[in-house]
Amino acid sequence: MPSKHTYTNRLRLLKYALILVFAGMQVAGGRVQAQEATITLSYQQTDSTKTLVAIVKSDSGLVAGPEVHLYVKRLFGLLPVGKVVAADENGEAAIEFPTDLPGDKDGMIDLIAKIEGDEKYGDAETEGRVKWGAFPKIENDHWSSRSLSASREKAPMTLVVVSIAIIVVIWSTIFYLMYQLVRIKKEGKTKASTT
Repeated sequence: MPSKHTYTNRLRLLKYALILVFAGMQVAGGRVQAQEATITLSYQQTDSTKTLVAIVKSDSGLVAGPEVHLYVKRLFGLLPVGKVVAADENGEAAIEFPTDLPGDKDGMIDLIAKIEGDEKYGDAETEGRVKWGAFPKIENDHWSSRSLSASREKAPMTLVVVSIAIIVVIWSTIFYLMYQLVRIKKEGKTKASTT
């Protein structure tokens, strides 16, 4: 029967062997280079649907499998749109685009299609611009009416009347106090001259 010392040596040897195997796998994994993939965009629109088709290609031809993410450029970042779609055997990933997403003043939307962290193809990205944005609805009806958020000449009448009344009361109080001070001064002089 082997001694306890022999078991610990074997365990130590096994531990070092596993460390070397995992370190070798990481070094070998670091040397593998991803193939370069490119994405081209095409836009398809019918009466009720808008579809973005991302075609994924590499040096060897069309690529099947990588997941394509669709984003819309917004003011403070990227807005994910639709579901993540894997490219089919023709290298195409068709993503439905929402019809109610607002664009800029001309209805233009900046699109970004990405392949993110794919093991075989790495990261790829392409941008496109299309006139698929919904025009923002601007209602100007309320600008002509009186409201608290309106400019000075369109302030609510009750606010104007109350603020003018407050100003008149304050200034009336100030003038009344000044009048009383003048009367006190005159009475003080008249009493001082009689005594």
